[in-house]
Amino acid sequence: MPATKTLPQCAHDAIESAIDEAADEDPVVLWWDDGGYLRDIVRDTSSQLGCEFRAAEQTPLELRTEAPRDRTVWYVPQASSDDVDWFKDVEHTGDVIEQHIGKLAARCFENDRLQAATIRTAYEDADDRENVAKTLYEELNDEGGLPSLQGLQTKIVLDGHDDPVQFVLEHGAENLPSDEDLIEIRDLLVDNGVDAVDGVSDAQTIVERTRRWAVAEWLVDEGLDKSLLPQEYQPESSSGFGVSRPELRSVLSKTERKQELARVYLDPNQRFWHDVLRTHDDPWELVDCPVDASLEHRLWDEWTQSFHAGDYEECATQAEQRHERLDATYGDVPWTQLWDQAIDIATLANELETWEESGDTGDVVELYGDVEDGTWQIDNAVFNLIVSGEPETALPEEHPATAKLEDLRSSLVESRYLEYLTDLGDLVGDQIEAGSPFVGENHAHQFFAEEQEHLQSGQSVALFIVDALRFDLAHELAESIRSELPQLEVDESKWVGTLPSDTEFGKAALTPGSKFSFNIELQDGELVPERNGREITNHRRQTLLENDGWSYIMQDAEDEVGWSNTRVAYYWNDIDETGEKELTDFEELFSDRIDAISRIICEKLRKGEWDRAYILSDHGFVSLPQHVDIDDLHPPSNAEKVTRRWIAGADLDDDTPGVLLDEDTHLGYLDDDTKISILTDPIQRFRNQGLPDARFYHGGVLPQEFVLNFVTITQE
Repeated sequence: MPATKTLPQCAHDAIESAIDEAADEDPVVLWWDDGGYLRDIVRDTSSQLGCEFRAAEQTPLELRTEAPRDRTVWYVPQASSDDVDWFKDVEHTGDVIEQHIGKLAARCFENDRLQAATIRTAYEDADDRENVAKTLYEELNDEGGLPSLQGLQTKIVLDGHDDPVQFVLEHGAENLPSDEDLIEIRDLLVDNGVDAVDGVSDAQTIVERTRRWAVAEWLVDEGLDKSLLPQEYQPESSSGFGVSRPELRSVLSKTERKQELARVYLDPNQRFWHDVLRTHDDPWELVDCPVDASLEHRLWDEWTQSFHAGDYEECATQAEQRHERLDATYGDVPWTQLWDQAIDIATLANELETWEESGDTGDVVELYGDVEDGTWQIDNAVFNLIVSGEPETALPEEHPATAKLEDLRSSLVESRYLEYLTDLGDLVGDQIEAGSPFVGENHAHQFFAEEQEHLQSGQSVALFIVDALRFDLAHELAESIRSELPQLEVDESKWVGTLPSDTEFGKAALTPGSKFSFNIELQDGELVPERNGREITNHRRQTLLENDGWSYIMQDAEDEVGWSNTRVAYYWNDIDETGEKELTDFEELFSDRIDAISRIICEKLRKGEWDRAYILSDHGFVSLPQHVDIDDLHPPSNAEKVTRRWIAGADLDDDTPGVLLDEDTHLGYLDDDTKISILTDPIQRFRNQGLPDARFYHGGVLPQEFVLNFVTITQE
């Protein structure tokens, strides 16, 4: 039975009736409000009826300090008392109303006064009157439609919640009432289709059966044959009117307690339909049902079987589907993180298998640096897999992934990935000896000459030069900028970095000048980069740029004046330093830095009216597995310059460890008398340099180091 009036309407009727029945033509109406929740309603109604309104703030006697001159409503926010006779005159000449919010609310249901008395009783008997008053006020204060009596009773019992099924699904037994109120809630559950609780009087059992019923409803909605369920748990068929969806889905879409409820509905100790799901022919038919640990465990077991069978593309598709459903339902919880990592595992396994099966001996620069299909994606998959951490440690111990996931990760990033790097190093060595990898490629030391048309045209240009930005990280940056600034055109292209791929030579190459003016030569046993015959130091690099009209800004420098220039070169330096010093979790640190770089670049591109911007790098790096044994090599005696991963000299021969670079290697910048031998095997180091940075491999001759991704950003 719905309400027929609002609280303001009932207050209006009460005051108007009191005025009409008063002996005085301009009476005083005294309103006693036990609890004081009707003040605003009585004040506004008094004004509508042309009455002055006065409220007692401390004691009812305050109202007698000033005699009323016109029609007046006196309001006292407390119960009336027979102990005082301050208002005998009002009782005889005006009128007295004793209405608290519970009594007034009951008057809103004038067509069912007998049942509506429960509203008054609920307020008067409540341990927490404020919550009941709040519910009555919100429901009957003329905002929105008028509630039914049953709906209002439900909200009072459930502290403002109007759906008993959804309340039980979200809040559990500890929040249910006791005694008669519990039986009332149970009956409401039955009325809403939860037959499984019929006759139950225990709160915990009511919750367990309601949740089991809701999980069954969702499973059936996703395709489970409901005949597999007991009759009392079979959901009712949809009426066909409007959009019908499971109650539990509705709860999880609205609640702010998603993560807490994930532990309820994916709890291995609450396997709602284990006997049905453990024998279900194809659990992937139910993949979009994100509740019941039995289904979750079946899906994971089936997924790992497919993975071991080598169905990597199918595994990636399935993991994406499960991750999408769990993420949409619960957000960032361990189960979601698990399937997110499963995507990376399947992707990496597929990339490695493709590499192993291809036997590709094509040009190594193209093989690695193809933006769409290059094997740089193997590094990216390894990087993502490591950054995603160990989600199984936060899962319940009973989840099957807690025993298997670590082995899956380590088999990929500690054995198969290392085999890939070793094979790739051998391929690079073979092609360098044949003189083929660098012919016809864009070289970093030619950048200013190749882009001269744009760099010298008077356009506003920003260079973002990021130290140690590996190909895959540059691609991630490009994708981030595309997403944040879709109005810009973002292009990627492969360039060959300077070998050796050390910062000293890589940054020296990215300086203004003719492509023929860059040179690396051996001077007194030291390998030195030059432009136009002069050594390029850090200071000299800055001078070259500034003399060419560039503002030179280092990372974290507060140089807003420099950014006002039309040509800015901004240097981001800490990726290389991170790799050298933060060996325990440097992948995660790299990920944070990529996010930070993206924010800075997008901020500058938004603020400035740049015609063109570039993201460049001096070299990349290789991140080795956590557990790897390093071969400690003795450098040959005729090596003049010795580092961890390369040596230089004038008399090096072909027997030197690694691959030999000289004037015949088609690099275009090595002095005729200078030879450099660079290690191709990622697990080798020259002994006299010690063995720090065992994971951050940098300075060798793997494509991860010298095949670079240069990003060009222009206005469309």
